[in-house]
Formats: sequence, structure tokens, C-alpha cells
Amino acid sequence: MFKYLLLAALLFITGIVSAQKGTIKGKVIDSVNHAPIEFATVAISEVKDSTSELYSYTLSDKTGAFSLHNLPVGKSLKILISIMAYKPYRKFITLNKGETFDLGTISLSPNQLNEIVINGERPPIVIRKDTIEFNAEAFKTRPNAVVEELLKKLPGMEVSMDGSISFNGKGISKILVNGNEFFKKDYRIATKNLDADMLDKVQVYDDRENDPDHLIPESKVAKIINLKLKGPLKKSVFGKIYAGAGTEDRYSAGGLINMFRDTLQISLLSFGNNLNNTGFSFDDLYRLGGLNRGGIASLSRGGFSPFRGFGSQGIQKVLSNGININTDYGKKLKINLAYSYSRTHTDVNSLTNLQQLVNDTDFTTNTVNSSLRIANSHNVSATVRWFPNNATQLTYDPQFSFSNNQGTGASTVNSYSSAIPKIAFTANSDNNSGNSLSFGQSFNYNHQFKKQGESIDVSHSFQVSNNNGMGYNINNLTSYTTGLSSFLLNRNDNTISRSTTADVGLSYRYPLSKKLVANVSINGDYNHQVNNTITYDFDNTTGSYDLFLQTLSTNLTRNQSTESINPGLTYNFAPEMQIVVSVNTQILQVNNQFDRNLPDINQHFINVLPAVNLNMGSYSLEYQSGFNLPNIGDMIPYTVVSSPVYQVTGNPNLKPSRTENYNFSHNVFGAQSQLNINMGLQASFEQNSVFRRNTLDAVGATTSTPINMDGKYSFSANLNMGKRFKKNNGFTFRETSGIKAGKIRGFFEINAQNGYQNAYNFSLNEQCSLDYKNIVELEQSYNFNSSFTTYTGVNYNSVTNFSHVLNTHLIVFSQQKFTVESTYAYTYRPLVSPGFQKSTNLLNLSVARALLKKDRGEIKLSCYDLLNQNISSSRFVTANTINDIQSEIVRRYLLLTLQYRFNKVIK
Repeated sequence: MFKYLLLAALLFITGIVSAQKGTIKGKVIDSVNHAPIEFATVAISEVKDSTSELYSYTLSDKTGAFSLHNLPVGKSLKILISIMAYKPYRKFITLNKGETFDLGTISLSPNQLNEIVINGERPPIVIRKDTIEFNAEAFKTRPNAVVEELLKKLPGMEVSMDGSISFNGKGISKILVNGNEFFKKDYRIATKNLDADMLDKVQVYDDRENDPDHLIPESKVAKIINLKLKGPLKKSVFGKIYAGAGTEDRYSAGGLINMFRDTLQISLLSFGNNLNNTGFSFDDLYRLGGLNRGGIASLSRGGFSPFRGFGSQGIQKVLSNGININTDYGKKLKINLAYSYSRTHTDVNSLTNLQQLVNDTDFTTNTVNSSLRIANSHNVSATVRWFPNNATQLTYDPQFSFSNNQGTGASTVNSYSSAIPKIAFTANSDNNSGNSLSFGQSFNYNHQFKKQGESIDVSHSFQVSNNNGMGYNINNLTSYTTGLSSFLLNRNDNTISRSTTADVGLSYRYPLSKKLVANVSINGDYNHQVNNTITYDFDNTTGSYDLFLQTLSTNLTRNQSTESINPGLTYNFAPEMQIVVSVNTQILQVNNQFDRNLPDINQHFINVLPAVNLNMGSYSLEYQSGFNLPNIGDMIPYTVVSSPVYQVTGNPNLKPSRTENYNFSHNVFGAQSQLNINMGLQASFEQNSVFRRNTLDAVGATTSTPINMDGKYSFSANLNMGKRFKKNNGFTFRETSGIKAGKIRGFFEINAQNGYQNAYNFSLNEQCSLDYKNIVELEQSYNFNSSFTTYTGVNYNSVTNFSHVLNTHLIVFSQQKFTVESTYAYTYRPLVSPGFQKSTNLLNLSVARALLKKDRGEIKLSCYDLLNQNISSSRFVTANTINDIQSEIVRRYLLLTLQYRFNKVIK
């Protein structure tokens, strides 16, 4: 009841406030032919002294009409109406309470050919065809603000607390700097580290780089943000460096250096810390001295194996370096080259409780795990784009990566059930190492013919990878029941996996009429996979691992080739309304090879997979069908006995699964109301789903077999709304709400009991932010997640799980150059197992002061986990298994950090 009263009160107050505001409306036409002008920018600025600050803006519609509501009264306002190829219109007015000021019909005069126009001011927003361009100087930010803070002030732009960005409800695929990629691995490197006062313009446009034929509908295409630097910075060296040290031997250091000169851009990035920060964006490390990361555990597991432990993020040390190079050779050739290296040292100490429900018996295992892992990785990537003419585009993307890792671990496991107080105790230790090498490339050629809509596209990709691993594992199980014998396993396994994938495709589009376009694509794919595992048991007589274990050794090879032809038709009812129909016919040949002199399994399939896509402006309706082969490891015609308590029997008769997916989406953004609405409905149906049939005995020993079953489906619905409220007395308020609900119907079979598992999930997300004159910034978010699982056909009780997460972020800037920042995160999971922490309060605080000339320096004192109660705790419910995991992560420390920004023009 309270929330409804609060909502009513808010609506009432909003109505009163709106009544005290003013409105401006009008219509824009061409002065020559008197035709309405669409997409003219109407900007309202509040005049203060000799400066003006953008208050609101909108665009004229197809009739040339526009209206702006909730404008301030009693203040001097400037109206600026502008559009390319026309002379701008200006007017100064002051509105009264509740007044609607009608500008009437405004005639814009076209610029004459060769006419020179001298304009002393730039409009805050300009529409250039499909590009929206914001004048950075029109949006005031605090001193030393980064690009992310500027983006938050742009109309239609939403920046979430994790740094992800959307514009008018559409995701941002990449961020460019002066038209070039800037560490494409993570665009937050640009938004969180480049200073806002370096920018001249912010451009937003559709991401059509890999869609030259505009096959992606307007409602679904992602956006690109291009940050255009001010003129002097196009030939300069700029960046920032930082270093910090603290209590508990904590440290953090790093830097970003950029050299821009004409068509050459070079950026260097380096950081290192032991603050559990592994993101490639070093501002994630510097912000609050690393206080925004607390560590999170993740777990994905099926089956039951009481002597195996679980992983967690733990406590990490990280060292990363990277270089990004862009160079242009005229306007026809662009080259990007990037290299990164990272080294992570992860120390894990965790506690896990696994509960498995079987009829009237509950099996439980408690695991105490510790591990140490060191990983190194090298990544090299490049992008070459060549435009030999305006109609042709060639793109080549090679990538190379190499990584190696080594680790040790130890765990102790106690297992018991509701029928047997103590089943077994297991001591487990392992030592492993491995490396991975991969190379991939992709090529694309696209040519647009003179006839509008006619094009040809050629694509090719190639990927090869090689992974090698060696592990030593000791499992010592002591049994306390007659149903299970004690055992000691001491094994060594060598694993080799190789994969080679290649494909080539040709696509041709031809317009049959102004509204009807025909297309056909032909593709050929080849895939070769090898999985080879050799396992040895320790021989006490020889003191070495030389007893070959046939049951745990496999040599699996799959060769798959696919030829497909996919004809289709596109009919355009209107400029923003079309239907696309296609039928993909596939011919597959699959060869599955097994070891142990077993015969191959050869398979041949012919698939006809239709697809339909209907786009109606902001609405989209899709249907797609799919075909998936079962994993070759599930098709082995024998049994693999991992231990006396776990074994898997393969099924060579598994059939491929088929899927049908339906999707409806609606995305709309109101430029005048600054209201964004996104909604979607999804449904998926699957035949011949691969499902694991499990059998558990009285002590929890498991036998698992994959089988096919029909009847799996899922439904989901989501609704997201966001609104930016007009500035009022220095306050700017943004609010976003999201709700998602769904159902997944799966299978359930344990000990010959067959049934269905119905998993219902619901989540609610609320986020709001308040800004007062760039002095106080407050962000608040709340997340509620719940799941409810029921069973039909079997006698199992339902399982419920839910959690609450509250986050608050506060920044206060003072005129004395001090900045106070604080974050608070509260997590509550009431249903965790006894002995696990239900709630966590993570409070962080920092104080910073600007130093040196032009505030280029900064000193910051940070306190992480002020209450000293941070811990990583999670609960996961899958099938009839409930997993609780709690791990040790970074706790309270103080950190003193120095940062210096520099900028030098290159002559």
C-alpha cells in the first residue's frame, strides 16, 4: 500500500511542478518552397551572465512541428533552431508560469551556393544525415571530469554503474577516438580515462561497418560513439600515470600514454595491483583506489562428485600491458594493431555446501578448498580496412593468442545424508599445468553495384587452436559406511585438444523492383576436432605413473562438413517497414571416430531451416529454426569410470536437437519527453534435447547417461523504461526501471523417476541518479532476483531462492578542489545454508584533492571495506541440487594514491 501512495504522491507533485513550468511550440518550414523541414534541431538554453547552458532539445517531426514542455519560468531562455544547409534561427524569451509560447511558423532560409557564413556560436546538437553530433562545450562538466561524466549529460545517453553505455535504448558496440578504435577490447578505457575537456564533439551513428547492405533493421542496429578531439590535441602527447601503496601490503600502479600525430595514433597502457582488479580499464583500478571491486564467485556444475572442490575468484594479483596503434594511409586504407599481455596470480580459499535431494533422502557435501593459480596470456590482433573506391570495401582481421597456466590445489570434503550421519571423508590435492595456442583470421569483400540495392559479398574465416594440459590428482576417500569402500586414487592425465575450422561464403542481392529484393547465399564449412586424453595410475612398485588406465583414456575425432544454400526475399512495405523471408537448406556429413578399435559413426543430415523477420518501425517480430549436433563426448559407446562414486556411460544413438525460436521486441525513444522504452518477448522450443539420466545409490555414487527427450521449452518477457527529467533549479534526475520474468521447462530423471522441472525466475532492477550543479552526484540501484522451481511427475518439493542487492555511489566536489567519494553495497541472501553469511555490507570511502598547475595532479586517500566484513557469497539452484559457496577475498585496507595528468603539443 505504501508504494502505491508514494507513486500517487509523486504523480501529484509532478503534475503541480509541470503546471508551474512553461511550453514552447512551433513549426519549421523552408522559406523558398514552404515545405516542412524534418529533423531540425530545436535547442533551449538557459542564459546565465554571458554564457548559456543547454536545458532541453528536440527535433521537428515530418510536418515540421515541435514542442518542448516543462521549461523554466522567469528566466532568460535562448531558442536556437538549426539544420544543415539552412541559416539558423535565434530568439530570446522569458516564460511565465503555465505559459505556452507559440513561435508560429518559422521560415528557414537555405544557404546559397558558395555563400560564406560566419557564425559566432555553435548549436549544441546537430543532425547530419544518420549522425547526431553533440557540441562538447555546451554540456558543462566539473574540472578533471572524464568522458564518462560528459556522456551522462548528453540527451538520450545512459551510462550504467558498471560503465556500459546505451543511446536511445540501443547498445554501444564500440567507441572511436578521431574515427579510430581505441583499445577495442574494452571501450571503457576511453570513457574512463580520457578527459572530457579534450573533446570538441561527440558523434553518435549506426554501426554499419560489418553491415554495408543494411540488413540489420534500424530498430536493432547498435551504435558507435566517435570522440573528436580538439584541434591542438590531434598533434600531441597526453595521458596520465598513477601509483598507490597501502596497508596489508596493498599496491596499485599504472598509466596511459597517447601520442597522436596526423594519421598516426599510438596508445600505451600498463597497470599492476593486488586489489582483485583484473579489468583492462585501469580507471577501474584507480577509481576509489580499487574500491569498486569486491570479488564475485561463480559456479556452474552438474552431477555429483563428493571429492571435488569448487573454484572462486579469491585474492588476485594482476599485471597487464597493452599497446594500440592506428594509422591511416589517405582515406582508402586504415590499419589497427593491438597487443596485450596479462599475468594473474590467484589465491583461493573457499567453503562450499552442496545439497542434493533424492526422494526422501538429502545428500550433503561440505568442501573446504584452497588453490593457487598463475596464468599468462599474450594477444595480438589487427584490422585492415581498404576502400579502393566508394562502392567497394575489404576487411581483414587476423588474431593470435598464446597462454599458459599452472596451479596447485587442496581440498577436504565431508559427505553425509539424512539417512547416514557420515558417509565419507575425502582429502584431495592436485597439480596441473597447460598452454593454449590459437590463430584466426577473417576476410570480407563487399561491392555495391551501380544499380541501387544490388551487391555482392564474399566472406572467409579460418581458426586453428591447440591446447595441451597435464595434471596430477590424488583423491583419498575414507568410508564410514558398508555401502562404500575406501579408496586411494593417484593419477596423471595428459590432455591434447585440437580444432580447425574454415568456411567460405558468397552472397548476392538483386532488387527485382523498388520494394522487392531477392538474395541468395552459398556457404561451405569444415570443422575438425580432436580430443585426446591419456590417463596413468601411480605404480607403487616402480614409483612412477606407468599403469595405463584404458577406462579413463579417450581419443575422439570429429570431421564435419556442411554445404548450404539460403535463398531469400525482402519486401519493403514502407521506408521503415519490411519483411524478410529465407530458407536455409543444409547438407551435413559427420564422421565420429572413437578409439579402442570401435567402428566409426557416420552421419548424414539434410536440414531445411526457415526464417522470417518482420520489422515495423520500432517493432520487430522474428522466427528462426536451428539444428545442433550432440557432443561427441556424449556419444562414446562405452563407460568411463572416474572413481567408485562417479561414472558416465555414453550413448552412440543420440540424435541432433532442433530448435524453434520466436522473438518480439519494441524499442522507442521520445526526443521531447526523453523517455526510452524497451520491451521484448521470447519463446524457444526444442526437440531431441540432450538430457542426462542420473542414478544415485544409497551412498550418493552417481551413474550418468545422456539421452534425448522432447518437451523442453522456455518463455521470457522483459520491460525496461528510462527517463531523463528536465533540469530544475540546478537538479538533473535520471531514472531507469527494468523487469524480467521467465519460465524454463526441463527434464528430471533420477533413479528411474521421470518428470519435468519447471524453473520460474523474476528480476527487478531500479537505478536512479541525481546531479546538482556538478557539485553532488548520487547514484542508487536496487536489484531483486528470485527463482522458484517445481517438479511434475515426481515427488519432489519445490525449491525457492532469492536475493537483494543495493548499491549507492556518492560524489561531492568542493570549490577547495576536494573530492569526497563513497560507495556502499548491501547484499542479502536469506536462504543460504547454516554457517554461511547471509548478508554483506561493503562500505568504501575516499578523499582526493587536486594539485599542481591546471589541477594536473591529484592525491587520494582511500579506505576499502570500512566495516571489515566483505566476503563473497553465492547460492545456485540447478535441477535437484542447491549450491552455496563462500570465499575469502580482499578485506579492509587503506591506500594512498598519486595521479598526474600531462599534455604536450607536438610541433
